[in-house]
Amino acid sequence: MKRLITLITLVAALMLPGIASAQRMPVKSGMRLSQFKAPAAAPARVEEEPIMEAPEGTLYDNMYASSYAYGLGWGDIYIQNVDGGIGKVVEGTDGNLYIYNPISQGYIWFSILPWIKAEPAGDGKYVAKLPQLYIIDVGDPYYAYCMHYDEDEGMPVVEEEGEIEFTWENGVLTQLGDKFIGLCDATADWFYMADQHIVYKPQTDEPITLSDSEYYMQSYTMTYLSDPTDLTQTKERIVDVVIDGEDIYLGYLNNNNPDAFIKGKLVDGKATFPTRQYLGVDAYYNGHIYVLTADAFVDSETYSSPVFNYNLNDEIVFNVDEEAQNLVAEWPASMVTNVGPSTLSIINDYVAPGLVAFEEYPGVPATPLLSADDITVNTTAGWMALRFTIPTVDVDGFKLNENKLYYNIILDDEVFTFDPELYIGLPAPMTDIPYNFEDNVNFDIYISGNGVHTVYLYTTNFEMVGVQSIYTAGGEVNRSDIAYVANPIPSGINEVGTGAQVVDTRYYDLTGRELPAAPSTGLYLQRATYSDGTTATIKVVK
Repeated sequence: MKRLITLITLVAALMLPGIASAQRMPVKSGMRLSQFKAPAAAPARVEEEPIMEAPEGTLYDNMYASSYAYGLGWGDIYIQNVDGGIGKVVEGTDGNLYIYNPISQGYIWFSILPWIKAEPAGDGKYVAKLPQLYIIDVGDPYYAYCMHYDEDEGMPVVEEEGEIEFTWENGVLTQLGDKFIGLCDATADWFYMADQHIVYKPQTDEPITLSDSEYYMQSYTMTYLSDPTDLTQTKERIVDVVIDGEDIYLGYLNNNNPDAFIKGKLVDGKATFPTRQYLGVDAYYNGHIYVLTADAFVDSETYSSPVFNYNLNDEIVFNVDEEAQNLVAEWPASMVTNVGPSTLSIINDYVAPGLVAFEEYPGVPATPLLSADDITVNTTAGWMALRFTIPTVDVDGFKLNENKLYYNIILDDEVFTFDPELYIGLPAPMTDIPYNFEDNVNFDIYISGNGVHTVYLYTTNFEMVGVQSIYTAGGEVNRSDIAYVANPIPSGINEVGTGAQVVDTRYYDLTGRELPAAPSTGLYLQRATYSDGTTATIKVVK
């Protein structure tokens, strides 16, 4: 079933986690605190509200954030120098300064991120008086507390009351002193997330974007090493290449920045791309994304199993065969897409990449794979989850360019439109869903590691549900046959349920704030507590 929370007992994991060094991979947004600690069975209603929207005033958006951060993993405390997070500041019309998501830019736990208030203290200084209500997670309040490092404990400890001081000068926010802003529950228990040395500054880098109406874009298949234990194993992705005289551009290196390119030079049969090129903002990782170049090596010591690790350098060089239309960067030459330009916080790594021109033609895509066994329904809440596979080949088995592949969800004989009033993670109404698209806010649309697409439908008013692929290449738009399945609700296929009795039911809006009763219309969250102590939270549409 779909849950916004996953209730897991982690008493042993949370008693005293070990402290580990910096994470190599960034943490995705949209997780819930109750995945790590069980909420109170019947929390008291919180009358005050956290600041979840930008207050009135002058907004400084998409700033470049850095800090020194503690973060909570599955049973471990991680420490890292956060570099390249997304910061925001509002100079409030009330004279206060409002700071966006100051707790752990490196560990993002909420779909909607909060603000804290700092009051003016003179001489360009502002003071955040703590604790402040930070966020409400499905009815449970969490607070920003002041913390200081305790040598005996070997970690930060909570102060009952405290202040964090900042300066705000020339559009730069700088924390003064060594105190931490930490995340705690209503009993002041620390959640092992805390930041100090916070700095937000303007982001001056801009991504390179190119228009296919101005430049000839050629699709290339990029093949790169995928297994540090077997250097013969590879993966592929389709990228865009533009050659303009001696300038060469490489694009589509990060799924959430598909229009951004890095720029290199073609000289004497070599294509050279300098490091630290900016791709833009990736909301999924709450970060500014860069392409870094590096020499790879197989690291068998840092982690429990071998991984590719990297020594950063200044450029990556490809050998170019113009006649064969290929580019090859020889081992150990590599590049990574990364949160920030200096500290490894990797999203994608491309080890010894080789590029070969992709022969693109207007093929008819193969029919999606969807069956009744791949559908989960909940009649009470009125939703169903579709799980299906979009083949990346045409009807004759030839490879398609995934970047030009889309799909529709079809109810009976009408294409379904995903409305952002209901699907809060979408920026605009969507009918044609890009193959690689994921909802980074509420995970109503996402792709599993095995390539299976999952889509949630908050309607059951239809007889048949179908999926159709669309391929837009070679100046044509071709559609697959529709994979249809009858509405499974009457037969109760995979019906969600429990043998325990419901002993308490509570209702919340999408920010997690408790409501006095279930709304008569609209979208809300419903949390049931069962007689066996388990809970389940579902999204309900009326």
